[in-house]
Amino acid sequence: MAAHSALVGRVVELQTHVGSATVSNVNRAARLHRLLVILSAATARPGIRAVDLAETLKVSERTVFRDLAELQRLGFPVTFGNGYPAQQELFRRRRRQEMSQIMADLVDQQLEVVRRKLPPEEAERVVNEAIRYLPMEAAEAVTRALARAAHQ
Repeated sequence: MAAHSALVGRVVELQTHVGSATVSNVNRAARLHRLLVILSAATARPGIRAVDLAETLKVSERTVFRDLAELQRLGFPVTFGNGYPAQQELFRRRRRQEMSQIMADLVDQQLEVVRRKLPPEEAERVVNEAIRYLPMEAAEAVTRALARAAHQ
């Protein structure tokens, strides 16, 4: 819950390298996509290994490790052991709704950055792609947030 309260009410942008002005919006969208896939995979298959994530995402293990570090920076506890699940206690049933809302809030903040920086058609494509990889409850929460934003 601490991670949630730290994120509420502020936009959290993905950390990029020093020359962030040269990092393309497409790379940011691709990284957001990878982060969502990693969170989804860690929830569905606790203990998944970096090598398996790299194969699924078609990136290097080093990229997976950087993405895992980014998830930690954003407040998603990631354990390092035989696999790389987000801490299992975080995703138990009693907290599932709470985590889905935290994830939805985080994703909505990141998608807001995407919507501001990409042309509308490209932003819409990225948003729809991201929602496809979210757990059902988080996808529904993001969809509700997008609907609210459209009416404002």
